[in-house]
Amino acid sequence: MQQSIFRKNSLLNAVSTIGIAAGMLGMGAGGALAQDSADQDTEMVLEEIIVTAGRREQSLQDVPAAVSAIDPGDFAAKGLKQVGEILNYTTGVKYTDIGTKGFGNISARGVPQSSSMPVFGVYLDDTPISSNTTFSGGSTVMFDAMLMDIERVEVIKGPQGTLYGATSVGGMMRYISRDPAMEELRVSAGADIATTKDGEISQVYNGRVSVPLIKDKLGVTVSGFWQDIGGYVDQVDPATGALVEEDVDGSENIGYAADLLFTPTDALSIRLKYMKQETDYGVDSLVQLAGITSDEAMFGGYTTVAEPGENYLNYEIMSGSINYEFDSVTLTSTSSRVEYKYGGVSDLTAAYGPVVDFYDGREPGTTTSVLLDLLAGSEKFVQEVRLTSERMGNFEWIAGLYYTDESTVNNQDVISTPSFDLLTIAFPSDYKEFAGFGDVTYYFNEKFDVTAGARLSKSETTLAYISSGLLLGTADFESEPVKDTVDTYLFSARYRPTDNLSLYTRVASGYRPASANLPIIDPATGDNLAPPVIEPDNAWSYEVGAKGATEDGMFKYDVALWKIDWANFQAFTSFSGLNTGGNANEGLSAHGFEGSFTLRPVSALSLIANVTYSKSELNADEPGFGGSEGEQIPDLPKWAGSFQADYMFDLTDSWSGNAGFGVRYTGSFMSSYGASTSTYPVEVDARTLVDANLSFTNGNVSVGLYATNLFNTRSLQVRGDDILGGGTSDSTGVFERPRTIGANLRVDF
Repeated sequence: MQQSIFRKNSLLNAVSTIGIAAGMLGMGAGGALAQDSADQDTEMVLEEIIVTAGRREQSLQDVPAAVSAIDPGDFAAKGLKQVGEILNYTTGVKYTDIGTKGFGNISARGVPQSSSMPVFGVYLDDTPISSNTTFSGGSTVMFDAMLMDIERVEVIKGPQGTLYGATSVGGMMRYISRDPAMEELRVSAGADIATTKDGEISQVYNGRVSVPLIKDKLGVTVSGFWQDIGGYVDQVDPATGALVEEDVDGSENIGYAADLLFTPTDALSIRLKYMKQETDYGVDSLVQLAGITSDEAMFGGYTTVAEPGENYLNYEIMSGSINYEFDSVTLTSTSSRVEYKYGGVSDLTAAYGPVVDFYDGREPGTTTSVLLDLLAGSEKFVQEVRLTSERMGNFEWIAGLYYTDESTVNNQDVISTPSFDLLTIAFPSDYKEFAGFGDVTYYFNEKFDVTAGARLSKSETTLAYISSGLLLGTADFESEPVKDTVDTYLFSARYRPTDNLSLYTRVASGYRPASANLPIIDPATGDNLAPPVIEPDNAWSYEVGAKGATEDGMFKYDVALWKIDWANFQAFTSFSGLNTGGNANEGLSAHGFEGSFTLRPVSALSLIANVTYSKSELNADEPGFGGSEGEQIPDLPKWAGSFQADYMFDLTDSWSGNAGFGVRYTGSFMSSYGASTSTYPVEVDARTLVDANLSFTNGNVSVGLYATNLFNTRSLQVRGDDILGGGTSDSTGVFERPRTIGANLRVDF
């Protein structure tokens, strides 16, 4: 596993951070099929799916890009409630679970999470959630809104730098909130209880109330959830392997939100949103492995030697937007504030107590505790103003301005008793960006059109670095402002020969901005071994695709061929055994294809197959992180796919049922580069998991039974094998969650 996606509760990795089904279950190429389960011979009708991936409302089939539209409710009924579980059924993307609650990352189209700055953007409506710096864990902090009042999730694959800015190199994902009720009261409540084999019971309770306070003028939605994820990893004594405590990796999550929509006139709408999420956990789900030649736990079962601590991740999001419709142009202004904080206290006494005793000249055993206190996070303000035209003859266009101001913190203190300064470090940073963007579409006729777009971004980053203590010494450093100007582009052409077929080609670029870098000081010379600036990286994508369906709606497809060139990409690099930021000397080239296919031989039966192929290789030797020319990028499988089957049937005149199953496959991959000096490269085997579900509904009440990982397949999702010297390693991994069987209930009023 690359170090960029691995986060352990240990001081070693805390210091290393110094130097982290396509569409809805019934949806394929561009629409869901409406059906009458009572009559399997009823004619199937294509239902148009509207998305806003291009910053305007469009039919999913007509968007000249690879887009998946996901209904979280469909997956929740089948026991899949987390964003990572849902993305496993979405073509073209890969979610990596690093074992820490609320942390993970998304990669797409051969673009790896190669450094601490995200490569896959995340939005809540028009609010960018992802961090634009490298110093606050932004590449692994994962905002998961699947349990909130979300209407759909749009996953857009390929670089999206023109319309969505920095960090959307491999693609991006948007959570689209459900509008508050403006006419009739809308209330729903749900519960989900499940048990994991050899683990604890998990529970989820959620509800939402949407009230039209003034009919057609003012509506408000209040929603919330409480989730208790049961643990399944046991803590053992590192010396004897004896059980210390069972199921220590559980977590508690709570979230709540308020959403207000005011439409005083037909032309004007004002929307205010607030969302808060809090996650608390004791220890992550990393399992101690037996070594680099084994994918089994050192002490059997699912076991860890980590001491549970008090860890947390909190999100707070506020936004306000104004839309005003002129005769042919809509003005949209969105102001947002996004803040996340994570940290906690971890017990490092076993590892560092003897170190303190030795260097302070104490008797062995004098140091009674060594605790790591971590606080990291980001606070970001964003303002965007854009104009979106209606079609004006042969033209339509978008133009906008964007500003962001982000401050991050990362404080790490190691506190020992009796007192000894082992490590105190802080590296706050600030990021500012101003950008202008836009695109123009020209319609040659009703069947053929082209789009060209561009974005010009100017950014500035500053960084401070303050440290003291035995491990890193005393330093007080403040970087010069790193200023950067980046331009990105978009070109696409779309041809619709029939109402049921859309062909497109797309060329687009994406980027991550330049950044100041943390120094690595040579103790002998005092020289800084690390590059002072992490240069911006830029990816170009070339894509052709087709979306269509047969006339009778029985078969639908969405396929794309693509190629990406990513030059000089930002990456973790190693100097004298210490890790910091840097850039690849050359870059990587990736190509592949993806396809989503839906077959409905009868109206009650839906069969969906997704397939993804991605080959991503280095263009040259990369000694900075141990890569070799032609080497496949670690943590990225070449093949992935999924299959889903759903059959609807009638129970009574008012009750119907659905029986279904899903299969998800992830191919094998290497855990790190072959010549890495910090981690051993180990192959992670391919894995196949099966899920099953059965549900009943009368339209207002839904009851479901489900099993995830039905056959209790024991498979590693990801692993890391840190080199300790002398041929030894610290090997840890994250396994797929064991078989989980659950039941859920949902009531809509």
